[in-house]
Parts: sequence; C-alpha cells; structure tokens
Amino acid sequence: FSKSMVLDAYSEYVNNFSTAMAVVRKTCASKPGFLEFLKHRQETSSDRMTLYGLMMKPIQRFPQFILLLQDMLKNTPVGHADRLPLQMALTELETLAEKLNERKREADQRCEIRHIAKAMNERYLNKLLRNGSRYLIRSDDMVETVYNERGEIIKTKERCLFLLNDVLMCATPNIRCQDGSGSGSGNAPLDQKFLLKWSVPLSFVEVLEYGSGEDVVDSSRYPAPHSGEKVVINAKPNKLYMGPGQLYQDLQNLIHDLGLVNQISTMIGSLKGNYQNVNPTVAQDWVSGLQRLILKKEEEIRAADRCRIQLQLPGKQDKTGKPTYFSAVFNTHSPAVKQSWISNLQMAKLALEEDNLQGWFFAEDDGNQIKKQKHPLLLRQMPVVMSKLQEFKVECAVHNPEPHINTESTADTPVVGHGCVWVASCTNQMGQIAIVAMQNSNPKVTECFNVESRILCMAYVPAEHLEEKVPENSHAPPAKASDTPSVCLGMEEGSIIVYKSSQRSKKVRLQHFFTPDKSTVTSLVYKKHCLYAGLVSGSVAVYSRSKDGSWSCDEPELVKLGVLPVKAMLAVEDHLWASSGGQVFIISTHTHRVERQLEAHQEEGMVVSHMVVAGVGIWIAFSSGSTLRLFHTETLEHLQDINIATPVNNILPGNQRVSVSSLLVCHGLLLVGTNLGVTVALSVPRLQGIPKVTGRGMVSVHAHNGPVKFLTMAAAVCNRTSSPSSSLQGSQDAESTLPPSDSASPPPQGQAVWLGEAGCTTMALQDSLSTSSCGSLAPSQGSLEHGPEDGALYDLLHDPAHHQRGRRSSKVDVSSLLVVSGGLSHRRVNKKNKHSRHEDNVSTIMIWQIPLLNM
Repeated sequence: FSKSMVLDAYSEYVNNFSTAMAVVRKTCASKPGFLEFLKHRQETSSDRMTLYGLMMKPIQRFPQFILLLQDMLKNTPVGHADRLPLQMALTELETLAEKLNERKREADQRCEIRHIAKAMNERYLNKLLRNGSRYLIRSDDMVETVYNERGEIIKTKERCLFLLNDVLMCATPNIRCQDGSGSGSGNAPLDQKFLLKWSVPLSFVEVLEYGSGEDVVDSSRYPAPHSGEKVVINAKPNKLYMGPGQLYQDLQNLIHDLGLVNQISTMIGSLKGNYQNVNPTVAQDWVSGLQRLILKKEEEIRAADRCRIQLQLPGKQDKTGKPTYFSAVFNTHSPAVKQSWISNLQMAKLALEEDNLQGWFFAEDDGNQIKKQKHPLLLRQMPVVMSKLQEFKVECAVHNPEPHINTESTADTPVVGHGCVWVASCTNQMGQIAIVAMQNSNPKVTECFNVESRILCMAYVPAEHLEEKVPENSHAPPAKASDTPSVCLGMEEGSIIVYKSSQRSKKVRLQHFFTPDKSTVTSLVYKKHCLYAGLVSGSVAVYSRSKDGSWSCDEPELVKLGVLPVKAMLAVEDHLWASSGGQVFIISTHTHRVERQLEAHQEEGMVVSHMVVAGVGIWIAFSSGSTLRLFHTETLEHLQDINIATPVNNILPGNQRVSVSSLLVCHGLLLVGTNLGVTVALSVPRLQGIPKVTGRGMVSVHAHNGPVKFLTMAAAVCNRTSSPSSSLQGSQDAESTLPPSDSASPPPQGQAVWLGEAGCTTMALQDSLSTSSCGSLAPSQGSLEHGPEDGALYDLLHDPAHHQRGRRSSKVDVSSLLVVSGGLSHRRVNKKNKHSRHEDNVSTIMIWQIPLLNM
C-alpha cells in the first residue's frame, strides 16, 4: 500500500465506488436481463455473494489490516520485541488512511458540486458552482417556517440548504419520478431537481438567537435572578421576534401582569390597616406565582427554539438606496443538527476573513483549497492584561474545562462549550491572572486578579469524588476541598497557591503553602489524587490529600532527580516523566520511585524544556537548538528528529537562530511555538501508534513579538449535566468529536479508521443496502471474516420505501477545538505594523479554531 502507484489505484477505486454502484443500480432497473444474470450468479456461487459484496471486498481489506494489527497489539505484552514493529506498521497504515480520507473527501465534494449544478439547471448557477475553489461543506433538508406580523405561523415549506465554503443557497426540492409523475414523500436522488430560491455570500449571513447578544444588558441592575424586567429586555418593541407566536404572546402578557402586580404589591405595603386577604405576604405570593409562570413559559420557548435557526439575510435596496434585510426561519430535525450547522457556518465565515485567507505559509503548496480547510483559523487576538502597568508579560496558561453558566442571557446555551483559560502574566515582582471565557465565537476576559509573586506554572485539578460508604442514619459528610475543582499556581517565591475554580464569582483561595526550602516551583502536574511539583533544586515534591481534602503540605514526599531544575513534567499512563537537565526520569505514580531513565541528548548543555505525548510516542524539545526528538514510550528508542528551523527560515528573512519555546499535540497536529514568535504546525497520525511527522508542515503568518510563551488546548466540554438524547451526549474528548446521536449502531471499540462519508453522494447506494457505508473504509465490529452478504440489493431497487429511507443527510458533523497561544502583542509576518512601542509590549493571546471531522 505504501507504493504511490498502488495508493493511486486504490484511491481511484474507493472514490469511484459510489458512482459505479449507481451505474449498476440504474442498469439493473433498465435491463431486466442484466438483473437476472446477477441473481443467477449469486445463487450459483458457493458463498452466494452479490456483485456489491465482491466490489466491497477491496474496500474492506484495508481496515481489516488495521484491525488485525490492533488485535495483535492487544495480545502482545509490553516489552516484547514485536511491539515496536507492529506499532510502526500501524502508524504507516494510519498515515495512508489519512491520505485516502483526504482524497475521498475531495472527490465527494467535487461530485456533490457537480450534482447540485446539474440538479439546479441554471446557467449562471452552473458557472458559480464550477469555480475550482468552491466546494460543498454540507447539505441539509430543513423546514422553513413563515410567520405573520404577530409572530403566528402562516405556512411551512420543505427546503434544502446548501452550505458552500463561500455561499449559502436555499432551494426547493422538486421531486419527480422517471415517469414524470410527482412523488410527494419519496426521494429518487438521480432524478431530483431543485428550484433555487436565493443564494447569499456567507459574509452577509447572520444567525439570530433568541435572547442573546445585543438585546441583553448587564444583569447586575436586576437583583432578582428571574425577575420579569429581565425578560422585557429581550423584547424590544420595535424589533420583530420571529418565534413561536402564541408562546411569545403569552410571555408578553405574563410580563405585563407581573409589572402591574408589582405596583399593586407596593401599594398594599403602604396600607395603614390590617386586612385578612390583602397584605404584603399575599401580594408576594402573587409575584412569586407569576415569576414561576414566566420561567415555565421561557423554558417552553427555549424548547421550541432548540431546533430553530433564524437567519438575517440582505434584501434589495429600498427607494432611498439603503440596504434592507429579511429573516428566514428554518427548523432542523434535531437540536444536534442545529448546533453542528451553526458551527459549520461560523467556521466557514471565519475562513473567509482576511486574517485567514492568507493565515499560513504552506511548505508544500499545491493550491488545493479543499486541503486547506483543515488548517487552524485565527478566531481572535486580544490583550489579557487588565492593568496600566506595562511591564506585565504573559508567562503560562491552563485550560479550565468548566461548564458555561449563562447568567446574562435567556438564550439556549449550546450543548458543547470550551470552558475557560486562566492566563498568567508577570512583572519582576508580582503576577496577574486573567480568566478568558471561551464561549461562542467571541472569547472575552471575564475577570482578573493579582497575586503576590511571579507565576511560573499552573495545573488544573478536577473534583475528586471518592465513594465512601455512609451509614443510612448518619448525616451527610461535610464538604471537602477535594470535592470542587481547583487551579494550582506554582510561584517563583517557592510556594503553591490553590484557588477554587468557580465561574463569575470572587476567587476563593483554598490554600497557600511553601515547598521544602522555599524552592521555586518550575512545573506542576496533577495525577491520581497527587500533586507533583517540579522544583528548581532538581527534586519533585509529591503532595497527597489530607482527611479534609486539602493538600497535605507539611511533609511532602521528595524524589531527588539531579541538581538542575525540573523544567518539564508529563503524565503518561501510570508514570510521570520529569526532566532535569538533559535527562528524563520516569517515575511510577504508585511507588513514587524512579523506574527508568532516558538520556534525551548526548551533547553537553542540552536541557529538556518541553515534552508532549501522543499515542506511544513522546516529543521532546530543548531550551537551545531547533531540533525536536521523538522517543518510543515503551522501549525509549529514538525514532525521529525534526528541525523546525527549515520551515521557519522559509518565511522569515535572514537565517535567524530558532529555538522551541512551547509545544502542543492536538488532533493530528504537532504545534511548535518558537522564540521568533511564529508557530509551526506539523502533521502527525492522530488515531494511535507512533506520532511520526509526515510532510513539511506549515508556518503561521500571525506571530507574537518575541517568543510564543505557551500553547494550550481548550477541548470541548459539555455545558449541560444531562442533555436530551437527541442532542450531543456527554463531553467531548480532546482527540475526537462525539458521534451523531441518530447513529443506528454503537461506535466500534477503540478508534476507527474513517475513509469516506456515510451517504457520500446523493447518487450513492444508501447505507440500508449494507452494513458498510458506501465508499467507507471503517473497520466494523466483530469478526474479521467476511460474513454472508445481504442479497437485498436487487429486491430494494423496486421498493418505494427504500427511497424514503435515503433522504439527504448532513455530510460531515464538524465541531471545533480551540488552541490558545500567548506572547507579546500580535503582528503579521512580512507586513509592516504601525504599532507604538507600548502596543508591542502588551501581553496578548491568539485563539485558533481547528475543525474536527466526525470520525
């Protein structure tokens, strides 16, 4: 498979599979003799395999190899000589699978564009769609709802929305069978035609959410958390609300009544006499009852809103030449579809912004626009220091995966958020924490506070819920410090400060204790109920929990590594990797003893500064030099060297000295921050195996002044404790997105290899024909042996119900991952910036959005 000739032939076969099967299906329908021939061959063959089954065999072969290697690895013990060759082979196959995925995705997108152009059958539209840089992101069947001026539904219409990388098109499906008769509910993809209603450039498309954005002002003016006044803010009298009409009218009536009852309550309070049923207590009951009804009505409106998308679109100019706008309201089939569609739209609009059109320099630029949709997109760059003292410089950061609590808006909170990021900036004597909420498409600093010493490192500690048997008659145990998540700060003065991680409230300092000999804390890691502090003295201090849940700080366990500072620490399964000088020590998290030792570099003076792990490989960077080294986590064998100076010097003038200042692995990218302010992104396999770098990578055009001090990932978190079954379930892992909620079968054990998309084109055979999706190369569950084929291919051809099951579905459910880089100011490489000296020294973060493909 590694030979390019074999790869090309295999890729062509996979890409053309759906088209080939569509031709077979059409021929079976038009030529009964051919259909009888296929049936006869199936009945007389020993394995009774269909033509479809035979054609699927080459496609299934590739993932079967991967499954075989995964099974062999599961049964090969750690330390066996065969493990490394098996992992290397698995890595090669995963790399090839990624290449095949890219080619399949590109082929499907080109095929969809051709199909839409043919189905629209409009000359100017064909020209629009056949532009080589334009590709389809997704297409969805939706129901458009039309309201009158009072917000009441007049009618509903079936629509199909085509989201391209730069245009949004709305069309009416015009479904006709081959005999010309209309078919109201069926769908014959080959014969489906669309009537274009409108097409709008994405830059002009705005999503309006009920109760969000400009309609909401500071809630601090309203002390009652659910007062009627707060709801009034969301209902501007001169703004038409396109929502569930009767529900909204009921809400307005309740708000009106609450205002009157509040006035009556005030008047009752001024009565001189005492009356049985007219007193302040009764009046307060009226107010409370109305507030409860308002809350219930708001929840009903939110429930109706969860599948509803309201778009603001540009209309024709009025008589005075001013631009006008109109609203279009669509209903999706589930809340999950709405969330993913809005996410797709935001990502596509972000990619069209000027900062992202030329955001990265590609060392291997072949002009392919579809390939470039994977690169990180600059969401925002913003200052994070809330002080006029200009000597504050950004130092480090940590992601706090805290669910978002929206206290300022009645808008429905997205199922998935990205928590917040704590960013530390320092002067020569003190430190400052800025908390950046990573919500929606507008991250912002929500709070800021100072600490008395420089902050060198931080670690997030999740809540620990230890299951303890409590007698039935006893009272509930008192709350412990370990019951709530916290953030630990490692200080230059030789202390550790622990803050309670709570959103939008004054930060509570839980603990402040000094390390042995007040040794400066250079690194912090939390693992298995223990806090590990790397010290400048060359030791690791291990803190465990005391009975009250706080850290037992009197006599920590000390693990002596060397005389040089412990600059980098990393938790890898049941071990802690800690560096001192050029040595890396592997410490057991059970015994707290050094079990193995790795000499990362033979040259004297090479000090390990950063380590990241992916799969069974660990990348190590040094404080001087531009070389990264890859080691095998099991055998400690040195596997690869990468020199990042080569891509950096391709974009920056003069052969400047390059070194690594920060390091991060996330979703198939090895991100390397440099001392020159630019970030290098290198591709690595993201499923499992060894993270060997493939290709020459890309370099960010957006840079900091001075080194990239940190790179941290804001993984997706679930904003709700229990979400509806129709929406995304649970929190998202850093390396993968959640499966669609409507998937018929549970996902395979372990990571899957994804080659192609379910329902890859409208002309493809639908998934109901086989357990494998068309053109998809995903390892299926169970045996590696080829099971009995489903011979229903020919019977389904004339089944009208089959076409209805094959409705168009959204193509790829794309969510996103955020990466935050920190340094001084922001600049574009090779572009003159007219910044003042003061602006060049402002602590700034850049927030990158990385699209994730649902695998």
